[in-house]
Amino acid sequence: MVLTLLALAVAACQSFSPLPIEVKSLATLALACGALWSAALFYRSVRPRENFAVMCVALSQVILFTALGIVLSYLLARNGGDLWDSRLAQWDRAIGFDWLGYVRWFDQSAVAVAWLKVAYASLIPQVIALVLVLGFNNNLAELRVVMLAAIVAGTLTVVLSSFFPAVSNYIHLGLSARDFLHVDPFAGDVHMRDFNALRDGTAKVLELGKMEGIITFPSYHAGLSVVSLWGFWATRVAWVRWPGILLAASTIVATPVDGGHYLVDVIAGCAIAALALAWSKRAIHWVPAPTGLTAWPFRRSREASAR
Repeated sequence: MVLTLLALAVAACQSFSPLPIEVKSLATLALACGALWSAALFYRSVRPRENFAVMCVALSQVILFTALGIVLSYLLARNGGDLWDSRLAQWDRAIGFDWLGYVRWFDQSAVAVAWLKVAYASLIPQVIALVLVLGFNNNLAELRVVMLAAIVAGTLTVVLSSFFPAVSNYIHLGLSARDFLHVDPFAGDVHMRDFNALRDGTAKVLELGKMEGIITFPSYHAGLSVVSLWGFWATRVAWVRWPGILLAASTIVATPVDGGHYLVDVIAGCAIAALALAWSKRAIHWVPAPTGLTAWPFRRSREASAR
């Protein structure tokens, strides 16, 4: 349902102000999802293995949400509006957080910077690992919670980001790799070409394989890491649980360093994820109430009713 709403939102944005999506990248998306859906159908009907079918569907949801979410974030970013960086930085100072001091503290250690870079880049692999581990262990309820919470948190993040456009601390302060010993702010400014092109109207086509994360507030890196952390805890497999929790927690710690995010971005992303998790734990058990509709009085319907 959430993916359908996302698709409708993308369609609505495209109908009002079209921005073409490269056909080749759409074909790749369709091929990947089609293969996973075919595998899911095989494990539902031909060789029933519920956990395999659920894993295939979940992986297709990861791919679909990634594509729909990033496309919607690009379409919404065209609305422009004043940048919020000054206010976000002010909020950080108001809660006593020195972003530059935080980054420079990690910058003293090449090992710490390397670990944070690995953790920050591992977010999607974390989700894929969770799909596989929870699926193979038949923790299907927990897998559905992880997927639904990730999608709901991501959707809220994309929508809210359109009201709080920002470019991240590195760009706001005019910092580059020359200003640090070990920190490379690549992830903090790699999105700027697309971000500026969207806001000034020079973006002409979207290529799914080349699109970057352009959201600063709230931080989806932090939010999805909270969902992953809960998912690794839910695996109840010690050799997966503890390394996974360490990696997910490290991703949250790395978000201001590698992503250039403000602390308030991280706090907002974590809060959204916590709410999404709490809701998803209940939502996966939702059973639609009877509609009261009766079958049409066709012959086969009457025969089925009689039986």
